[in-house]
Amino acid sequence: MSRIVYYSKMFQAVPHLAQVERQLPGTFVSSRRSTIRAVRHLYPDLPAQLESRWLSLFYEGKQKLRDAEVIVTGSPYRRVLEPYRAKKCTVFHGTYMMLSKSAMQANAHYDLLCVIGPRMQQMMGRFADEIAVNAVPTGFLPFGEFPERSSAHREAVLRDYGLNPEWRTIVYTPSRRGIGSWDLLAQQLLVKTPTEFNLVLRPHPSQSLTPRANDRESFRKMQAMAALRPGSLIDLTSKPLSDVLSVADLVVSDANSPAEESLFYDVPQLFIETSHFSLETIRQLAEQERMHPDDTAQLLTLYDCGPRLFLAGDDCSIALRLEQAIVAGTQYAAARQR
Repeated sequence: MSRIVYYSKMFQAVPHLAQVERQLPGTFVSSRRSTIRAVRHLYPDLPAQLESRWLSLFYEGKQKLRDAEVIVTGSPYRRVLEPYRAKKCTVFHGTYMMLSKSAMQANAHYDLLCVIGPRMQQMMGRFADEIAVNAVPTGFLPFGEFPERSSAHREAVLRDYGLNPEWRTIVYTPSRRGIGSWDLLAQQLLVKTPTEFNLVLRPHPSQSLTPRANDRESFRKMQAMAALRPGSLIDLTSKPLSDVLSVADLVVSDANSPAEESLFYDVPQLFIETSHFSLETIRQLAEQERMHPDDTAQLLTLYDCGPRLFLAGDDCSIALRLEQAIVAGTQYAAARQR
């Protein structure tokens, strides 16, 4: 059996890596204690070791990397992984919505790239004559742990969360810090969401598993507010995202990877747009990255799957918009299926 190490600083890549590790056992290694703690909680059967660039003699994770024959990861990490002799493979993370030429070049150093779906295959094909890579189609790996949706499963998950199985459940999944709607919307949802709803806030890992004091303070503030509202939970690592999405009656998002993943369950959507992140800003970014127009058009069809709400500040109508988005779910069903 080859010596395999699964490596990521960020928690985002862990659900992908964990699915591969179930078939090819190895050790997960990270330089972030918060990521190691999350892995040990969510995937207790996955051996996890810390590594440090500066104190390598004291950490078994560094030795695991040195001895590895194969390193599997989810982000470019070229300079980080370059010193190790192992063959290197990437499974990407999230749904990897935008694969420009520059992003392909950043991953071209890998010995193997795992292609997570037809859209990625199409985008990679645009650069096949210029950028040679060894690739294999795997499908979207986290779907391997998505549970079957049922009334018994729903009740078990919600009760385990301390939420009310009789209530509908709204799940909020903002994007990363700097572009996500967390600072604008999290508090509004806790204050204005009707009391007969469960509310699960699933912050981006960059905001909750982070050494940044400001982000940790924001997270603590929202947790304190959630404790005062019955049926509320701010969660990142007590359950897999797949369990959260499997009990959702509405996903409120910034049109990101979790929103796409929730289409596995045909969940109604409400897309939040801000001055930092919207359909138009994605279109502009795609133009800057010289994305093929057909790829951009396909990417933006996610916004066809539910109503959109542009948020510039406090929105007094948020409760009504949540109700409307759930009612409108059937109206967008065909787009979600496509």
